[in-house]
Amino acid sequence: MNVQAPDPPGARFTVPFGGTPTALSAASRALEARLPGHWSDWSIVAPAARAALLAALRQTRPFALSLRLLDDAHGQPVHVRCQGHWQAARQSHLCQLADISDLQAAHDTTGHALLQLQDMVDSLPLLVIQLDTSPELRCAFAAGSLLRLLVPYQQNPVGQAALGLFGPALFAHLRQEIQAIQPAGGARPFIWRAHDDQGQLRVLEGTLRTLIDSQGRPSGHLLDSLETTAYHATMAALTASEERLRRFVIASSDAIVVHMDERIVDANPAACRLLSTTAEALRERRFLDLIATEDQAACLAHADAASHEAQECHLVDRHGTRIAVELIGRTVQRKGQRMRMAIVRDVRDRREAQARIHELINHLSAQRDRAEAADRAKSLFLSAASHDLRQPIHALGLFLTSLETLVQSRYLPLPALEQVTRRMGASLDALGRLLNSLLDVSRLDANAVVVHPIAVPLGPLFGELAADLGDAASSKGLRLDVVPTRAWVFTDPVVLRRILDNLVSNAIRYTRQGRVLVGARPRGACVELQVWDSGIGIAADQLDAIFGEFYQVSPASASDSGLRGLGLGLSIVKRSAKLLDARLNVRSAPGRGSMFSITVPRGTPAAAPLAPPPSPAAKRRAGSAPRRVLVIDDDAMVLQAMQQLLQAWGHQVWCAADQDQAVMLAIIHAEEIDLVLSDYHLGGQVDAAQFIGTVRACLVRPVPVHVFTADTSVPVAQNIRALGLSLLHKPVQHDLLRQVLEQG
Repeated sequence: MNVQAPDPPGARFTVPFGGTPTALSAASRALEARLPGHWSDWSIVAPAARAALLAALRQTRPFALSLRLLDDAHGQPVHVRCQGHWQAARQSHLCQLADISDLQAAHDTTGHALLQLQDMVDSLPLLVIQLDTSPELRCAFAAGSLLRLLVPYQQNPVGQAALGLFGPALFAHLRQEIQAIQPAGGARPFIWRAHDDQGQLRVLEGTLRTLIDSQGRPSGHLLDSLETTAYHATMAALTASEERLRRFVIASSDAIVVHMDERIVDANPAACRLLSTTAEALRERRFLDLIATEDQAACLAHADAASHEAQECHLVDRHGTRIAVELIGRTVQRKGQRMRMAIVRDVRDRREAQARIHELINHLSAQRDRAEAADRAKSLFLSAASHDLRQPIHALGLFLTSLETLVQSRYLPLPALEQVTRRMGASLDALGRLLNSLLDVSRLDANAVVVHPIAVPLGPLFGELAADLGDAASSKGLRLDVVPTRAWVFTDPVVLRRILDNLVSNAIRYTRQGRVLVGARPRGACVELQVWDSGIGIAADQLDAIFGEFYQVSPASASDSGLRGLGLGLSIVKRSAKLLDARLNVRSAPGRGSMFSITVPRGTPAAAPLAPPPSPAAKRRAGSAPRRVLVIDDDAMVLQAMQQLLQAWGHQVWCAADQDQAVMLAIIHAEEIDLVLSDYHLGGQVDAAQFIGTVRACLVRPVPVHVFTADTSVPVAQNIRALGLSLLHKPVQHDLLRQVLEQG
């Protein structure tokens, strides 16, 4: 009776030579279920590890690989050990898998900790070198800032022989000391001298010990050293003569205090200056009394350990001022008596520098947080823009379908047709306002708005506001009252117009009934421009938030076109007012309306005041004459739409899709063309600056040229105006296009 063997435990599968995994064990399938990839196409294996695995599977021999799989559902990395056994009879590999994720994580953690430990040790003023047991005594590990006495900066000493590191003399001494301690083990003091890159002799003092493994055999040699150059110099001076000691102490720039049994016996001038006292006064005190109370216990323990390492603590001068210092204790012989010498270094500047570095780090962290907040704001910006730009496009599509249906109907109802076209125009206007807001924010973000303050009369500016926004107010049943004024201001008229346009548009948007009032009030050397409305008002706790990007007082509020807007208007107002260095103010009460104002400097009237803009009725009267227009645009749809519109308005139109056609039409109709409308970019590297001069030269008389472009960059605008051409930004409203055709 044949009994099927149970599925062995563990993850395993078989891979035919040049094929894909088969015979997956239950553990292999369970592992596949945890991860987003599959064994069948190796997508479960990370790309780098996949290449190594496929290379091993193309060989007819066993292999062992550590593989990085995809992350599990919790985002945790998965690592396995793959053992591949070649089965010649089956021409396949039997692969056994062992989950080593925890081991790999522990290995990564340990490696990170070791790197941190290495960095910490490298910053310490010491030298630690581990040598192997080979005859060359090669370096296995090296750390400490004093390592630079042996090898140049950034050179790795690991793997180098001791002879190359220490030189022949010190290498021979090192071999001798190792031989002396090897029979019994243990440690021996080790002193050696080296010259730094400045040629100065440096003395290092430490311990040499042989490392013993678990089998009792030598596994290496460890040399740890501290620099004792100052200590040995001091000892040499003390043992040479009392005079040399006195001169050394006096000449030292570090404060030095010598004491015996804690009683101070001498102090150099630097110590007296540091402690604001005299040497005679110090000799009457105990050294421990100079140390702050909370640091005394630690200093006593440090002194009892006879450590030569520096210790930070606080001293107290005769005025009670606490001084942050670094103490280095040394034992000296003076007149046959054992004394302690404390080298005191003032570290207040270093601590202040550390505090400044900490402050800088905090500042950089704050800057990073602001940058991250800006990044989140940009994401919100794109989300809001995507939604609100799609709305008018969607509405236009619906209106266009309605228009097509009406045209196909047997009876064409003119009121319905007029209503559809009016709503399509409203959607286009809304889309234009949204695009203008986006362009304004883009130019402000790029610091592309340059302020040119001049004397500006407010009367014509107010007249333009009334003419441009009066229809929008009337369509909502509101009154737009603009108080006439003869005041002049000194500011940038373009930026000021943008501010007032946003304020009045916002007032109309958030006012359901009543009126919007625009006026100017004198304020000493300034003029305050005010926009009042009888709208929904703003709560006091929202007055600061309304000037943020994408913020809307009442998200449910919408214009007649159904669009809420991006919430950018007041943000543009605030940033534009900052460019003008103008004071922005707001007063509001919920349910009673709001008043926004901007205060700008008063201006001196110019010699010849500007003429007021023509009224809409005058414009309509002036627009009766048909024009003969050459239209140049590389976009076929735009070109056809422009042709149909101008012909519908009663004008004669010639269309050119590139510069060659434009020149040819200019030659053929040289005597007829009296107006040129051209796109700026015609595809590729061709722009209007390169061909419009040729077109004008082909005409028998000078004619007005208007350039249309969707590029709002400053260089393009400067280039067009430098040619003496009129610049209009797309999308161009039909009223502005009519005005261009009427004025020429």
